[in-house]
Amino acid sequence: MKSMFWIIAGFLLATAFGVALIVNSDHTNGEEGKKLNASALESVLSADQEAALHRKTSSGVKAPAFTLKALDGKTYTIGEKSDKPIVLQFWASWCEACTVEAPTLKKLHEAYRDKVEFYGVNLSSEEKQADHISAFIEQNGWSFTNLLDANKRASYLYELHALPTTFIIDKDGTLRGTFHMVDPMEFELKLDQLTEGR
Repeated sequence: MKSMFWIIAGFLLATAFGVALIVNSDHTNGEEGKKLNASALESVLSADQEAALHRKTSSGVKAPAFTLKALDGKTYTIGEKSDKPIVLQFWASWCEACTVEAPTLKKLHEAYRDKVEFYGVNLSSEEKQADHISAFIEQNGWSFTNLLDANKRASYLYELHALPTTFIIDKDGTLRGTFHMVDPMEFELKLDQLTEGR
C-alpha cells in the first residue's frame, strides 16, 4: 500500500512540476538562444532504436545556447562550439530518479573526463533549501561543474519535461542524443562515437 502511495505521489509531483515549468517560464527573453526544435529532435530519436544508436551523421538540431552561474560562482555558456563534446544533465536533489542515476553519471564522468565536458544543471528554483544542492553533489561524489538554473531559462529552452534528462552535444553544438534515464552501454557507445570521430 505504501509503495502505491509513493508511485502516485511521484506521478503527481512530476505532473505538477511539468505544469509549473510551462506556466512559469519566461517566454519573452530570447537573448541567449532559441528554444530546442523538438520536432527535429524527434527525428534524431527515431523509433528504430538500433539505427539511431549507430547513426554516424549529425542530427542538425542545434543545442540552445544559455549562460548560467555555477556553484563555484563562475559563469558558463553552453550550446556553442566547444573544444570537447558536452554531456548536460538536468537534475534536482529531491528527484528520486536523479539519485538512482547519480552513481552511473559519476562513473561515466570518471571514464570520459579527459574527452568530454560534463555539466549538471540543477533546477535551483525548485529546491526547498539551497544547501540541498551542494549536499547532493557531495553525497554522490560528483566532481564536474554544476550550474544553477535559477529562473528556469535553460529548462525552458530544452523543453524539459522530466528529471533526470541528459543531453549529448557534439563539439559543433549539435545535439547527438537525449536520455531520461541513462543506459550506460548505449551512453558509452554514443560517447565513443563522438570522441573517436565516428
